Amino acid sequence: MKQARSFRRHVLGALATAMLAAPIASTSGCSPGWVSSNLVDGLRVLGVTADKPYAAPGDEVTFQISYVDGYEEPDGSETDPVQVLWLGGCYNPPGDLYYGCFPQIAGTFQKLGPILQAALEEAQATGQPPKLPPEVTQYISQGDVFRTPVPLDIFSERPAPDGGSKYGVMYVFFAVCAGEIRPVELDPSGKAGFFPFGCFKNGQRLPASRFVPGFTQVYAFEDGRLNQNPAAEGISLDGEKIPATDEVGEPPKVARCASTPDERRAVGCFAGDPYEGCTEHEIDLIVEPTVAEIDPGEMVDGKQIFEAVWVDWLAEAGDITGGGISLVSGVTEGYKGEHSTKWIPPDEPGLVRVWGVIRDSRGGATVLERYIQVE
Repeated sequence: MKQARSFRRHVLGALATAMLAAPIASTSGCSPGWVSSNLVDGLRVLGVTADKPYAAPGDEVTFQISYVDGYEEPDGSETDPVQVLWLGGCYNPPGDLYYGCFPQIAGTFQKLGPILQAALEEAQATGQPPKLPPEVTQYISQGDVFRTPVPLDIFSERPAPDGGSKYGVMYVFFAVCAGEIRPVELDPSGKAGFFPFGCFKNGQRLPASRFVPGFTQVYAFEDGRLNQNPAAEGISLDGEKIPATDEVGEPPKVARCASTPDERRAVGCFAGDPYEGCTEHEIDLIVEPTVAEIDPGEMVDGKQIFEAVWVDWLAEAGDITGGGISLVSGVTEGYKGEHSTKWIPPDEPGLVRVWGVIRDSRGGATVLERYIQVE
């Protein structure tokens, strides 16, 4: 019965979102966001990968969210399990702006109301989780994976552009919460954020380090152009490939750095060198020079251009000192031979995870995770 109630709260929260969403377009101009840092010490969404970043009308697109909860309770107790809520049902909002989606979502959930209500009543009577049909789960779902179809008319009613192919855009929203997702009333000043729900524990609203809302997009083009997620072979440490968890081999070993986090953050004339006696390691992406695809229809000075590809570097411990973002391939100049970063290990031994999140300028994303043994 508890599981049914938990799912019921998800569904009701999404319904509340739809009912409250209409005013958002005029009352809230907030943008999604999270603390910008290369250190993953809280709840962090690394990326959302669509199996078809560019899709065709009628295609089913599968979204996979990658997240990490690096938060540790002060008293050492276990953290709450992470909940993920998805909302679909928006395409071609006014101006292609995400906040234009909320009236569409509200209308969709109003139509689904009777089906949802019947499923919830059955769940209450049987004590089982609600059985939601596909016509519902393509618009609201929970878990790390979400599947939804691209509307057949996604660009048929769009006006022809001045140049290039006609296109349409589909939005999918997500909320990741290390607690319980509940609806919240909108603040006319916009302080409630662009989603009308929040993340709670024991009745208290949790901060941004425990709640990450956001959205992703998928495009469809009338000329049938496609886009693949950027491919990479792996990550290297000091020139040696780090084995993935499903590959043969042990994580590479490095010596810890004696300076503590507080010493590394010290400022002032007498702070000293926080990394004295520590070894700086090179972390790099193993990738083919052909990683970037042609961006069809786009030209610069009469020359065909490519999509831009870059990598975001993150670590759950230690310090990334060589820059958190590296350009892998530029729009006009192409592949960049140098796209590594520098990392200094933490002061405590143990397995440390590092990530390279590869993105392209057309919505593609690939998340790589590797382990390093600090001794």
